[in-house]
Amino acid sequence: MIICPICQANLSKQHKQWSCENGHCFDQAKEGYTNLLAVQHKHSKQPGDSKAMLQARQHFLNQGHFAFLAKAINQALTPLSVQRILDIGCGEGYYTDALCKEQEQAESVTGIDIAKDGIRMAAKRCQQAQFFVASNHRLPIADNIVDCVMRVFAPSDEQELLRVSKPGAYLLKVVPGAQHLSKLRQLLYKELQAHSEQAETMQGWRLVEQKKIAEEAVLNRQDMEALCMMTPFAWKKNQQLEQQLAAQSEFEMNFEFVLQIYQRD
Repeated sequence: MIICPICQANLSKQHKQWSCENGHCFDQAKEGYTNLLAVQHKHSKQPGDSKAMLQARQHFLNQGHFAFLAKAINQALTPLSVQRILDIGCGEGYYTDALCKEQEQAESVTGIDIAKDGIRMAAKRCQQAQFFVASNHRLPIADNIVDCVMRVFAPSDEQELLRVSKPGAYLLKVVPGAQHLSKLRQLLYKELQAHSEQAETMQGWRLVEQKKIAEEAVLNRQDMEALCMMTPFAWKKNQQLEQQLAAQSEFEMNFEFVLQIYQRD
């Protein structure tokens, strides 16, 4: 299932090393992940989310605020009985771990992210899955082998998704709902624009299900600060938000997601 990022030959694993027939070798780190991001494919020294963003997300998710989303993902996947699951842009592995715990029929669960710190966290969190540092635009996955790709707030390349997926495979996407975090966004923007819930038209895929899920929560200050740090809003803090974060101990927050399932033609 795993291919060499340099020559695209199949990789096989012996002990704690992946290698291909052309002599390219990749050592598994002590945490259990393997770095398959070739130097020539890196566009920065530390690509992907920063360590601070990943740690904030890990803290926030560990409080269970998005457990309802993980549950909805598993409920959507269970009837499909998928065998090989690929989680692209898996970050610190929260949803990958949830899949491993619930999708008992799955033969393999693989998580990929370009952020090395995120993959390190994921491998520590979940020993049942295999994790690789790699780009979603150059997946180290063989052709026509994946039964389901999961994409939670992650960018991807349409041709790569088609290449790695079997005919009839599924793509599960999670995108923000129209009013997601509107109570936070109204503190940052003069005019609040709703997120689009229009399903993306993707060549080679057809939409078979779309479902909105929402929940409200009361966050303490630490969780609220983590929420701000783990989102793009980390770069948009204004004085009003800073004052509220300093003055309040509890914050009402709204979460809204759209879960979309596509099937490959």
